[in-house]
Amino acid sequence: MQLLRPATLLLIALLAAPAWAELVEAHFPGKSEDAVASEFEAGLSAWLQARMKEPTKPQMYTVDGKTEVFVELTAIDGVNTTWMTLVRIGWISDTNRYGWGPYGKEYKLELSEIPPREVAGWFVPKYRSPQEIVALACWLASKGELLEANAKVAGLAAVKEEVKKDAQAWIAAKNGWTVPAEGLEVVATHDLERNEDGVLFLTKAAAADRLKELDKEAKKAFKELEKLQGMDVKSKPGMRKNSPGLRLVILQDYVDRFERRYAGTSFIDKKGTKEDLEAIRAAIKADMEYVETEKYKAERAGIDGDWAAAAAAYETLLRVDPLNPDLVLSTAEAFSKAAKITDGARRAEDPASAKRAALLYERLLEIYPRALGFHNHAGVNWLAAGSDSKVASDGKKRAKEHHEEVIRRTDNRSDLSESEKSNREYAEGQLKLIK
Repeated sequence: MQLLRPATLLLIALLAAPAWAELVEAHFPGKSEDAVASEFEAGLSAWLQARMKEPTKPQMYTVDGKTEVFVELTAIDGVNTTWMTLVRIGWISDTNRYGWGPYGKEYKLELSEIPPREVAGWFVPKYRSPQEIVALACWLASKGELLEANAKVAGLAAVKEEVKKDAQAWIAAKNGWTVPAEGLEVVATHDLERNEDGVLFLTKAAAADRLKELDKEAKKAFKELEKLQGMDVKSKPGMRKNSPGLRLVILQDYVDRFERRYAGTSFIDKKGTKEDLEAIRAAIKADMEYVETEKYKAERAGIDGDWAAAAAAYETLLRVDPLNPDLVLSTAEAFSKAAKITDGARRAEDPASAKRAALLYERLLEIYPRALGFHNHAGVNWLAAGSDSKVASDGKKRAKEHHEEVIRRTDNRSDLSESEKSNREYAEGQLKLIK
């Protein structure tokens, strides 16, 4: 065996890749970081095309004027992408979250116009390969998005422990840090608006600076939380001054996530803040229990056939949890039955109840825009509300608009579901009556 001279060994050591480069070398042997980043960008179109064949399509946020819009990829041609607005399509009880589906306005963007942060969101370390995550991190770093790159390699290390040392060395080099003997701190993160958990590798100094920034942010965010609750934790359920700005079950989760985001800050550790958060939690819990208890009375009145009493009872509950679609639907149905609609919806014994039902069905359409059936229900009740001469012309006009929307959305389609066919037939019948 030929032995290497000391001088040769020294040369090899000098030419060897620095510690921070080992992350890239381990996943892309022989390639430079710049090359990895360039290949990632060049292959992004093909990667998105492949994702279009998967059940869950790429999603992101884009800006429309001053509004941030949640969208899903619907088509890609080279560097040209088409996205459609995502809307709520149902409630997933297992997770207490809404399900989303594409519907409405389209947005056309070139890949270069998509912010790196949104691209990063398509790659979850738990579900993508280590090579994909490392390549993404290299690309993010090349775009100056060091915090996003940090989050991705730290997330990779969380599910693949063996890359932790190399990942920390890479992050440290990018930020000009020195990795201490015990390693960088592993800091948990939470995006309150997007409901996303994450992790970062930080030095003690960087972690302290981050907490200071979060502390400033927390004070303003807490005021927003108070507004979402209604700024009244002292009144009894059903008698609070303001209604909540979120569905109660979502608001309950939001409080927990608020505490998670600002954990460790001086603001959140104050005794007064902790007491305020517990008061908000208690108020939300009391409101939810109140709705469940009092809902029985509304249901009982409906069973007994007293739909006017049922509608009044549901209306009271709706002030407690106004953005609960199940409660909105129950209230709408109660008012519609209390209206006692006859003659193909051209008459109602109680036009005011029909009008209230129509407005509630329209509120449901704001929550679930794709729901064709709610258009027909709103139309029927608007037409019945027209029994009152004061709203006759407006009721007829609005009824027609709802039924025509059903026709518009089912026109020239060969893929209609049985539900869509049924809704179309009903809308056609109602439009004949309106004429």
